[in-house]
Amino acid sequence: MSFYLVLGAGRFGRLALERLGKLDKEAKFLIVDRDPQALAAIRVLNPPVGIREAEAARFLAENLHQGCPWDWIIPMAPVHAAYAWLRQGPLGGAGWQSAPVPEAVGNLAPAVIRGEEGELYLSYSDHLCPDDCPEPDICPVSGEGRGTPLYEALAAIRIPGCRILVMVSRQLAPGVGGYPPGELLRLALEVGSCTGKFLIATACRCHGVVHGLEREVKQ
Repeated sequence: MSFYLVLGAGRFGRLALERLGKLDKEAKFLIVDRDPQALAAIRVLNPPVGIREAEAARFLAENLHQGCPWDWIIPMAPVHAAYAWLRQGPLGGAGWQSAPVPEAVGNLAPAVIRGEEGELYLSYSDHLCPDDCPEPDICPVSGEGRGTPLYEALAAIRIPGCRILVMVSRQLAPGVGGYPPGELLRLALEVGSCTGKFLIATACRCHGVVHGLEREVKQ
């Protein structure tokens, strides 16, 4: 039996509940979302799950600690959970600001989108993936081999003056990935040793997101 913290009560959060529940009949769930209507759809599930109305990163900032009860965090909200948690938790008020991710990171994948904070969304796929993809060696849609997992490629990249820290999203059920709470706490310890610009990435085998952070310049 595992205890899963699911961040997001939308379509993918509900899929996580369904698929993990089938694999682990004794599983416990706590699902967090800021949208009361999304949570209302969760309330009718059988068996019932715990729910909390809160913004995902703020909930983590207030509740993630050594000894917290969850075995796995399943980020299904439309936000880079690790990055948002750092900004609201360990780095809150610490003089850090967002920074654009270097273009070299985008060379790791054929499909790249830059976001509003200069972050990069990377994908090995240029097509819509099935929501229950089991992350095989061969893409079930294109038939192409996947080669080096994206999380390994990100961890191996070297950019002068810029450190990269990677959270690996491990597949727990088809289309459902997550990481243990201890991995986020470890990330915070590593961030504590960063002095210049650094990058925070979360990635599975084929998809990932990368945000940049740097010290604020005092005027």
